[in-house]
Amino acid sequence: MVKFRHRHGFVKEAEDYAAEFRLELGISAVGPICPFGLCEHLDVVVRPLSSDPGISEEVKHHFRNEGRNRFSATTLFNGPYAEIVYNDWHPQVRVHSSVMHELAHVLLMHPPRPPLLETGCRHFDARMEKEANDLGWIILVPKPAALHALENFADIPKAAEFYGVSTQLLEYRVRKSDARRWKANREAKGLGPSPRII
Repeated sequence: MVKFRHRHGFVKEAEDYAAEFRLELGISAVGPICPFGLCEHLDVVVRPLSSDPGISEEVKHHFRNEGRNRFSATTLFNGPYAEIVYNDWHPQVRVHSSVMHELAHVLLMHPPRPPLLETGCRHFDARMEKEANDLGWIILVPKPAALHALENFADIPKAAEFYGVSTQLLEYRVRKSDARRWKANREAKGLGPSPRII
């Protein structure tokens, strides 16, 4: 698998997005953020696959059953208009991640492309997908929230439930943000945990 380095400043910009959106929505800097609420705030339409009138019942049946793991979400563009369609037969934590991933594509102004190449293979740009993953996940769990999760919850599963994400996503953000070392440094300086957000 090819590994990519983000352009200089990408992570800081992503953390700034996370802080700015929470401020605009009146959410604590370490509080959970709802992807649907953020999409509404940014005027991005979000539509569940199950109730999309433009999708046939046959297609819905496929993605509800044998094809459930083959489709998570996609973004449809028409000029400045963006609409996210997501598979609402997935668990809530996966839906949150999928919707935020698609919103990240919009925020990053990634150019829309047809889903398939002329060969019939999926049109996949690894760099854009990596950027969307990391921006989306940082908005869901920014660095201060990763520290808050370690300092204020008994374990990762309980913190993940609070943030509405999977344990795997939260573990990834704790690791990438270096929150465990940050926590250890704070403890060495005699700093107590930040107040827990309820």
